[in-house]
Order: sequence, then C-alpha cells, then structure tokens
Amino acid sequence: MKATATISISRPINEVFDFVTDVDNMPRWISGVSAARLRSKVMDKGARYVIDYVQGWRSSEMEIEVVDYERPRLFASRTSHGSFDYEGRMELSGDASTTSITNIIEDSPDSLATTVASALFGPFLRQAHRRRLHKELEQLKSAISSNR
Repeated sequence: MKATATISISRPINEVFDFVTDVDNMPRWISGVSAARLRSKVMDKGARYVIDYVQGWRSSEMEIEVVDYERPRLFASRTSHGSFDYEGRMELSGDASTTSITNIIEDSPDSLATTVASALFGPFLRQAHRRRLHKELEQLKSAISSNR
C-alpha cells in the first residue's frame, strides 16, 4: 500500500533536510517512534539506524537501511529487519527560505489478515495512511519551528 503527503515549511531546504535525516529528531515527528539511534558512523547511503516503534499494542525494534541519500533533495530508506516491511522516500525542493517536502511510504502486509484487509479496505486504508503522513509532516513543521 502506498501513501503520499506534501507540506510547505518556511525554513531553508538544507535545514529541513538536516533535521529530517538526524535520527535523534525522529521521535519528535514520526508517529510511533519512541527512540532512534544511528548504527553507522555517518548518515549517508548505506547507513543503518534502529528505531523503537510502537504500533497499537505491540512494540518492536526495526533496523532501517538508507537506500538513497542526496543532500538536500532526497532521503529514502527501507526496513532491513523488523516486524513489517516498508519503504519510505522524502523528496525536498526549495530554496533558502521555503521547503516543499513530500513523504511517500509504501508498506507490505505482514500477515494473512492484513493482506485480506488491504484487499477489502484498500481505499480506506490508503486514506488513513495519507492522513497519518500529513499529520507527521505537520508535526515535523512544528518541531522545526520550535527548534530555532
């Protein structure tokens, strides 16, 4: 299932990119992430980081691999180990004063039940994912604004 959301933030593109790619900031704006730590020496393509993720009643540790990193325009990652598979991509455009950021998430069903639910309720689930992504981008906007 794929979902996309976009927002404009009145901050320079380099600042937004640096904030998004700093794993220490992830719990401030990504729903369900309670902690994150970088396993690699630097954040770049091929880097790995771990998030503590809570979804509903279950908590899990997920290892994420950075599959694309083009400062300041692109940050893409996917799970390499965890309770469910997902791929995420953040595309940024802008200048020294304003940044447009698009968050694209694609996840895979983790059980027969979620496979059936995706088939039956796909449009409703996609809309719920879009709302969640938009909420996270609003949280990102707020977190960056309070970071000044």
